[in-house]
Amino acid sequence: MGLREEFLAKFARLKAEAEARQAAIEAGRLPRKLTDDDLAKGHPKVSVVSDFQGVTYGVRLGTWFGWFWLIFTCVHCAALFYGLSRGSLQMNGRMVEQPDWWHFALLALFYVPFFLVGFAFTVARYQVTLTDDLVTVRWRILPYLGWTWRLPVGETVQVCLAFRGSRENKKPIESVVIASLGKETHFGAFLPADVKEHLAGLIRDYYGEGPAAEPFLVSPEPRR
Repeated sequence: MGLREEFLAKFARLKAEAEARQAAIEAGRLPRKLTDDDLAKGHPKVSVVSDFQGVTYGVRLGTWFGWFWLIFTCVHCAALFYGLSRGSLQMNGRMVEQPDWWHFALLALFYVPFFLVGFAFTVARYQVTLTDDLVTVRWRILPYLGWTWRLPVGETVQVCLAFRGSRENKKPIESVVIASLGKETHFGAFLPADVKEHLAGLIRDYYGEGPAAEPFLVSPEPRR
């Protein structure tokens, strides 16, 4: 075998291995089945509210990245407000010597998206509501600010932990994936691994055992 043929064969083998790994992480794995003791003990980071319609699980994101981002933003913002109050801050290429109220308003408005990013990774919460015919996932950065996803469910509901495009330090991380009636929804990629495992186990326990074979052959829907 010549060098060219050997290179092409090696390239084809590496490509096949990469595609197999990608398919495996997208297909996901079943969460650990929770025992009666696990269900009774619960998880310290997961709240539970039950009513006659179903059950709602709540969890806060609270990542270290989010806290670092929020603290850095607070320090940076305070420094610029202090500089502006002393009339020694350059805004839009001009030195502000006698700041007016709208200078402070513009500076505060500039920092709003940075604070929202910090809140999204710290105080943001997931609420997962399970009923017999619907899964509702609410993600709120602040009250009334966030997104809601709904998944109608049928007799069979499949739950797994699988890669859906989120990465941490360039490494793929798992999301909680729920599929039913040919559609799926996913959430919680940046939750702690033990919280994701517990939530997936709770959802699996609520809807019962789904088929383990070919669990998630549904095309993931794009996330906003």
